[in-house]
Amino acid sequence: RRFGTKCTACQQGIPPTQVVRKAQDFVYHLHCFACIICSRQLATGDEFYLMEDGRLVCKEDYESAKQNDDSEAGAKRPRTTITAKQLETLKNAYKNSPKPARHVREQLSSETGLDMRVVQV
Repeated sequence: RRFGTKCTACQQGIPPTQVVRKAQDFVYHLHCFACIICSRQLATGDEFYLMEDGRLVCKEDYESAKQNDDSEAGAKRPRTTITAKQLETLKNAYKNSPKPARHVREQLSSETGLDMRVVQV
């Protein structure tokens, strides 16, 4: 159990008598060999995309996701304008602690009204 083959998707052990599916060096239970987006079980001959971490995406979902990414690539997020009061609050907080913990950043985010990512950057 400890050192036997494990399913890439669920990380559970695979007994030697069980039927499996393989994709490159990854091994899966039959029911785990499925698309992570639509949960459709992939069969022999189906075209799919194998991600680096071993997750599987069927061809249809991969192409639609790729098409969405291409259309969103041109759209940029608007720049964030920080007011003087927000800047003062952030400077004081970072003066006290140059690397604040997550809960401190969350508190700063709620106090200033800025996005978590803006507070972190």
